[in-house]
Amino acid sequence: MKYAFSLETVNMLTSGPGVFTRQSKSFWTDYMKYAAAVGFSGIELPFNCFHSDPMAFETGRSGIPCSELAIREKYGGPEHFIFFIKEIGISDGIVDIHVSTQDAMLELLACGKRREEYYPLAEELLSRALGHAAGLNADCLIVSPSPELGWLYRVFGEDLSAFEEQTADMLEKLTKEAGKTGIRIAVKNEFWSFFRGMKMNGLLQRVPELLFSPDPAHFHIEGRNAAEAFSEHADRLLCVRMNDTAFGDIFDNYKKINAELPTEGPQKIFTDCGEGELDLKGLIRGLETAGYDGWIICENRRTSDVYKGLLKLGWFVRYGLNEGK
Repeated sequence: MKYAFSLETVNMLTSGPGVFTRQSKSFWTDYMKYAAAVGFSGIELPFNCFHSDPMAFETGRSGIPCSELAIREKYGGPEHFIFFIKEIGISDGIVDIHVSTQDAMLELLACGKRREEYYPLAEELLSRALGHAAGLNADCLIVSPSPELGWLYRVFGEDLSAFEEQTADMLEKLTKEAGKTGIRIAVKNEFWSFFRGMKMNGLLQRVPELLFSPDPAHFHIEGRNAAEAFSEHADRLLCVRMNDTAFGDIFDNYKKINAELPTEGPQKIFTDCGEGELDLKGLIRGLETAGYDGWIICENRRTSDVYKGLLKLGWFVRYGLNEGK
């Protein structure tokens, strides 16, 4: 197995100290160098082609490598960006692009569009993400297939059967489009998603070409056993995530808007890897035993210090996972 670093370790959707620095090209070029320095040979990039929502990436003037525009205007285009990351030591290049349909929902709301326009926006987002992945020679496109349940309830109401059906159709179309490029498509689980729990199984059954990029921290928050979920989908795993948590969703935050920013109970949802309640070493050993030989996408989600979080993550992959082996 190989370990790739997700640039989503940096929380790009929240303002606060250092936010303007995090929008600069110099921050990202340095940060990718640091990722190489701690031993990561591949990276995961975020993708968002929209920027109407005030919380979205300022893709028009930002150095965040999160869209076709940013790569073209700030990095000289895909070929220059690929050359740059390999030159600095990310030898395996861009492993995958992660895109979330949450961004289509935020664009819908920011532009005051009708709820029926969510689906064309989501299709545009996914199609452009696929083209972006192909342009950057990424192996995979990882899709978060659902906006937050809180927003879905607000926009579509409690009956989400039509949403489920149209999302499956949209992903079916995407996998067919991806088949022409050789890029593999996988869906990612989140505790706040419509496809939480067993609903993800239904989506994978409905679209057999889809693969699965499971996140154990999100399973843990749902109360599911991550090892069992890995085993259940052993033949469809792609870009398995490594995140950690000690959060218990006792106030049903999964149903609320901004689910990862609780207003009741504990405020911190994710921990740095190795500091939560998950047996990450056991999960990785289980994958090895089962014959999984793909990428592990490592992320200290919402870490409080992006530099320290990266160093700790590099240490954990190199030494923490091997303690007592």
